[in-house]
Amino acid sequence: MARVKKRTSSRQKRDSGRLRKDYERIKADLRGLGYVAQGTIAVRWFTCGKLTCRCAGDPKQRHGPYYHWTRKIAGKTQSRILPTSVLPLVRQAIRNHRHLEQVIDKMRDLSVSAFEAARIHSNP
Repeated sequence: MARVKKRTSSRQKRDSGRLRKDYERIKADLRGLGYVAQGTIAVRWFTCGKLTCRCAGDPKQRHGPYYHWTRKIAGKTQSRILPTSVLPLVRQAIRNHRHLEQVIDKMRDLSVSAFEAARIHSNP
């Protein structure tokens, strides 16, 4: 069985403490995050296909705007039309998701730095 030796110097302890504080600060950033949703929102205008409708003769008279929220669920693209009352909530949730992804990336990087700062060596 391999023995694990851990050598810590005062510098390693300082680095470890700084990394731990940075990690805790980043974790605290998640507390007030709110709803999280993946996807994008697109604004679309449509023609209805009725020959007597205003949209048939003039492209500037199309129906809309309609707000489509598109996302992947189990590998399949799904799209929903959002009512304007829900639009700000979903937009914020998408921004929150992007922020969450950035925070997770920072947490991963700090974790690896902490592992490297610990300088744990194993003897075969």
